[in-house]
Amino acid sequence: MRSFSCLALRLLPIVGVAAAATGCGSTAPSAPPSSPVPTVSSPPTASTSAPSSGSPSPRADPVAACRTEDMSAVITAQPHAENVALVRLTNVGPDACRVDGWVHISLVNAANKVVDVDTETVDQPGPPTPTTVQPEGSAWAGIKWTTCDKGSSDCAAGNTLKFSLEASVDGRPAELAGFPNPEASDITMGSLQVGSLQPSRQGVVAW
Repeated sequence: MRSFSCLALRLLPIVGVAAAATGCGSTAPSAPPSSPVPTVSSPPTASTSAPSSGSPSPRADPVAACRTEDMSAVITAQPHAENVALVRLTNVGPDACRVDGWVHISLVNAANKVVDVDTETVDQPGPPTPTTVQPEGSAWAGIKWTTCDKGSSDCAAGNTLKFSLEASVDGRPAELAGFPNPEASDITMGSLQVGSLQPSRQGVVAW
């Protein structure tokens, strides 16, 4: 009976065939395959991990500290002030170097021995100013001392002064200007104050 129905449907006008086709053995056309949905990948997220503390960022090497051997010194007694002198340190080395603090000044006798003097560093004319000293450039400081009777057993007497930029009581001889004749050993010091190193001579002995 089903076969007859399908045969009869084949004889019907074409308009009815489409409506009844599903009742026969014909299969409905399959839907076109759907297009695959593209997969959208998430953008990579920035790393939030902190850099290792064991790997410090590189930085430029600082200018090396000046050494005594890099410098020469001229110590000039000031004519307008008693027992006051200007210290000029000049870089005689090939490279720039840096000073920050005080220069050590020592009184030396005719036997080239350092004589013990009560010495203190002072913030005069102010705290030390870190200074880069170019070759042939200079840094400055002032010194002030009290005198004493050379014949007294507790009076320090000498004929020259030495300077040092290291933690030392010795150093290199300074050139002296305006001081007594070295042969007389008439430099006497009961106590000594050393002012801070500065980039300019302005005001370094005005204390």
